[in-house]
Amino acid sequence: MKSFLIFPAPDVINLRYSTPTLSPPLGLLYIASSLREAGVEVRLVDQLGEKIPDEKILRRVERYSPDVVGLSLMSWQAKKAAKLAAMIKEKLPDTHIVFGGVHASINAERMMKKYIQIDSTIEGEGELSMVELFKALEHGNSIQTVSGIYYRENGKVKRGASRRLITDLDSLPPPAMDLVKKEWYGQLEGLKLPSMVSMVSSRGCPFSCNFCCCSQFAGRKWRSRSPENVVDEIEDLLAAGYETIFFVDDCFTLNKKRILRISELIKRRKLEFNWLCEGRVDQIDYQMTRSMVTSGCKLIYLGIESANQRILDFYKKKITPQMSIQAVKTSRKAGLDIILGTFIIGALGETRSEIQNTIDFTMKLDIDFPQLNILGAMPGTDIWNQLVNQKYIDPEVYWETGVLVPDIYPNSVKTDILERWITEVYEKFVHRKKYLLKQILMTLKSKYRMQLLLRNMSHAGNILDYVKGKADVNGEKH
Repeated sequence: MKSFLIFPAPDVINLRYSTPTLSPPLGLLYIASSLREAGVEVRLVDQLGEKIPDEKILRRVERYSPDVVGLSLMSWQAKKAAKLAAMIKEKLPDTHIVFGGVHASINAERMMKKYIQIDSTIEGEGELSMVELFKALEHGNSIQTVSGIYYRENGKVKRGASRRLITDLDSLPPPAMDLVKKEWYGQLEGLKLPSMVSMVSSRGCPFSCNFCCCSQFAGRKWRSRSPENVVDEIEDLLAAGYETIFFVDDCFTLNKKRILRISELIKRRKLEFNWLCEGRVDQIDYQMTRSMVTSGCKLIYLGIESANQRILDFYKKKITPQMSIQAVKTSRKAGLDIILGTFIIGALGETRSEIQNTIDFTMKLDIDFPQLNILGAMPGTDIWNQLVNQKYIDPEVYWETGVLVPDIYPNSVKTDILERWITEVYEKFVHRKKYLLKQILMTLKSKYRMQLLLRNMSHAGNILDYVKGKADVNGEKH
């Protein structure tokens, strides 16, 4: 059996709807390695990383003539995925086409009803379901026996039995990184980070932030790989030539003991590399963060979101502004080179004064840069469900794209105003004299920051364009 896996790129990348962080498509690479382990031949195209046109992908698929073509997608890739699938189906009508990923998982029935070129859709984690799908197809069995998928039967879309979440993540083979080239990757927030690769050390999130769909896709039960298994993969990635690892877990900092053990193993094995992660402000303590720094952690994203307790409670964040202040102080004291704060504006009923309070908060915190996002409602999130129930969102109109909340919620500060404010905040933030002086001093003291500066001086204009244009929709990771 032969498979061809595709990570599609949209025709136009809109900074309102996507974050241009360029790293390998982990979901597909995990599936590729599981298929290989089951004896399936695999080829893969990352259209975003390789930057190849649709026609070239089609020619590759035609020459290879796979039994199954799989496409992984989030909302911003959905229409391109459907277009590619239609092109492939026209040329290879007997090839089974399966969709997976966050968007396909959450919108499976709608997608299959609209796009007849889709034969099945994977719901949630795809490794085991894809292997079972191949076995059923190989032996001529009905795919209705496969758990965790949607399929067609007599012209109708049906849902198979639910699949339990994978509890033993160590049992999964590592992502098939040999299917991509490291030269394709290394972009984060407009910065070039050569040889950067993403990595997942745990899955699931026990929290219920209403703007996020992570727990619906990967489960509310947090599951982790063992520290030994994580560090084994780190060694493999370093041997392959990667220099920077970005942990993109939904909840990386949840278990302090695990982080301490990972940091200890990195130092014990004398692995030298830079790594980045995301963290909740209520989970940051000095011992853990210091251990991260001494094992190579250089940058952290902190989910601060708002300076207003009312808005934080609306988001169901279960944090306070004071926790954010303390988390930034602790991170700085621990020696992190770069601290980025993420914020969301445009909540339901959020006033201009509340938004201004958050803007002022970004200036007061000792962070290196804020990431300001406009609240988006995406299928699978609680905010989406709330607005659908309140009749502010017609799901038939927005299920493929999501929508910025200020565009549809009455009496909101409108999107064009928020985008202008965000641009003004970014420009004001980086032009403060005290900030500039402190950034210069920290860069002179930090080898990592100095290297980052030198690597990015040649395309400073591109970074500025990125900063001016950025206003993300929330709800998905990229």
